[in-house]
Amino acid sequence: MFDFPVILGIGLIVFGVFALLAQSGNFVTYRLMRNLKHHGVDGQAVYKSHEYANPRSQRVYFDVRLPEGEPRAEFHEYMQGLPGPEGTVVPVVYDRRKPRRAKTGTRKDLNFDAERLVVLFAGGTGLALLAVGVLLCIVGAVT
Repeated sequence: MFDFPVILGIGLIVFGVFALLAQSGNFVTYRLMRNLKHHGVDGQAVYKSHEYANPRSQRVYFDVRLPEGEPRAEFHEYMQGLPGPEGTVVPVVYDRRKPRRAKTGTRKDLNFDAERLVVLFAGGTGLALLAVGVLLCIVGAVT
């Protein structure tokens, strides 16, 4: 019915798609951090409120202090501890084009090496498996 290359190709396609889906969250984080590193501006944000996400972390909401005349920008970040009482000013890196994409800290503190490795390893492997699987399916179907 099916030749061995087609069955092997389908298996490789399944593993390739699984690898791509498994690293998709890291890819989003990697893109955000890379854009902040290249286009980000050091600024300040004001701690506004928080809510408990789980017993060990909170979702903390901040307002980015933007230059006069620009619309208000709010972002949230998951933290294990609160930055202080409400109204505390913290350093932040934000993108001028999209200030809602921000991260607490400074540009030189941004480190996205772990996400980069996952994206390169899992994503590259997933794309390679997907390509080889499609090629095997085509070759097996033609012969």
